[in-house]
Amino acid sequence: MTQTDCELAMFLLRNIGRLLSRGHIVQEVWGQFAALNTRTIDMHVSRIRGKLEFMPENGWRLSAAYLHDYRLEHVAAAAAQ
Repeated sequence: MTQTDCELAMFLLRNIGRLLSRGHIVQEVWGQFAALNTRTIDMHVSRIRGKLEFMPENGWRLSAAYLHDYRLEHVAAAAAQ
């Protein structure tokens, strides 16, 4: 994982259950004046979802609200099946 992937993963883990806007994510991970396109954020989220296995069958859900927000949630194994 890249340094940015690690910082994004740590930010999501510190904010489990919170709906995080892309703007907030960019500000906290890339810095206040970063100018990123939304696909950059999507690419990093996709990469950490796969590498850290943030999937319901592993007890995690990293979901996206179309073109707006992300949320990492811890889900019970029984509820994920």
